[in-house]
Amino acid sequence: MAVAVRTAELLREHPHQNLTVTLTDERYGPIDHFNSNYFQLMEKGFDLPQAKMIPILIDDDQNITTEKFNTVLREELGKREYKIGLFGIGTDGHIAGILPESAAMNSENFACAYDTPVFSRITITPKVIEQLDEAVAYAKGEEKQEALKNLEKDIEASKQPAQILKKIPLLTIFTDM
Repeated sequence: MAVAVRTAELLREHPHQNLTVTLTDERYGPIDHFNSNYFQLMEKGFDLPQAKMIPILIDDDQNITTEKFNTVLREELGKREYKIGLFGIGTDGHIAGILPESAAMNSENFACAYDTPVFSRITITPKVIEQLDEAVAYAKGEEKQEALKNLEKDIEASKQPAQILKKIPLLTIFTDM
């Protein structure tokens, strides 16, 4: 979240036209629930007044919310000349809400909803990531070292979703290691 907030600060210094921003994944629930990624991002100071902001949660049931997010992603990605994604990499090699062996890995849609032991998620899918022109990934901490080393190997994306990032033409990875 700190990286996204800092990125927004830098973008405010150099405003862009036609900038659209959305999350890559969200923890399903009511709008602005405590565990919402969007809510937490806003609480930490993420603000881009010149951008078109697209929150995932719309105060509807999970299936309708996911279908509407799928439609918005399809429309917005089709309009944009250049698409950038900002990703964290989890200790298990997950990116966005795409966990290893999850339903999101094989979805034919742009958005997928599924339940985990901790949260119900709505996430982008590999189909979206493969359309990006550029990605910036961030992994901090000793516990992420194995996930980063695994990016140097050819591992099935279903086992380490971060492998999908290697399909993007320009990938930058930031780490503290």
